[in-house]
Amino acid sequence: MSDEKIEQENSQDNNQKNETGPTKKRDQADQADQALPLPQNAKVMHLVDALLKSPQTLYNHVRNNDLHRHVVQLLLIFSVCVLCYGCIVGSFSGQMQWIAAPLKIFLGTCLAVLLCFPSLYILSALSGTDLRPAQLASLLCGSLALIGILLIGFAPVTFVFTFSIKALPFMGSIHLLVWGISLYFGLRWLSQGLTALGSGNQKMIKIWAIILLVTLLQMSTTLRPILGTADQLFTAEKKFFLVHWVESMHLN
Repeated sequence: MSDEKIEQENSQDNNQKNETGPTKKRDQADQADQALPLPQNAKVMHLVDALLKSPQTLYNHVRNNDLHRHVVQLLLIFSVCVLCYGCIVGSFSGQMQWIAAPLKIFLGTCLAVLLCFPSLYILSALSGTDLRPAQLASLLCGSLALIGILLIGFAPVTFVFTFSIKALPFMGSIHLLVWGISLYFGLRWLSQGLTALGSGNQKMIKIWAIILLVTLLQMSTTLRPILGTADQLFTAEKKFFLVHWVESMHLN
């Protein structure tokens, strides 16, 4: 009798395990269905709330191919936040950097994202996502908007260090940390969106995240100086970003 009971318990456990996967998928589908759509005349704060509190709402709009109606607002959120954060970066050195730093950061980020978008489309397609370029672009705009919101959220912290510390390497480390955290959550939002929209291979998205990160770091070196000062607005000398960082540490 004891052996029969053990076999029955094992069979019940196996049945429960087998039902766990489909149950989770059904729960995710139910959550997607329950996510309320954006208002027809959604304002900027509606999008901010959706990005922070209800990402599934925006994922559903991407699936229905109607998030493009809000792309301008998402790009506006990203642009204003990044430019404001750039002003704080420029305030460390002052003078011409008040204008140069925010423009370099904004334009450099936009250029890096545009350069990496074709690889994102290819890798997302290889991961199993069936999205049109316009749908993927709208999803990427949501990710950029979230990155901008996070940057502006950390801006008061960097503001305090900007006007209390003169060490360029330390201040550069603070900004890299803030950008790193913002990029992590922004790219995680993008990865979760691709998963919700059918991606079955997260490795492809991680590969693209590394590509974007390296491109952004090299772009920041190409457009130097951003944080410090120089006689010229741009430096013509070609240099790898790691070499530039090591040299900056020794010079300061």
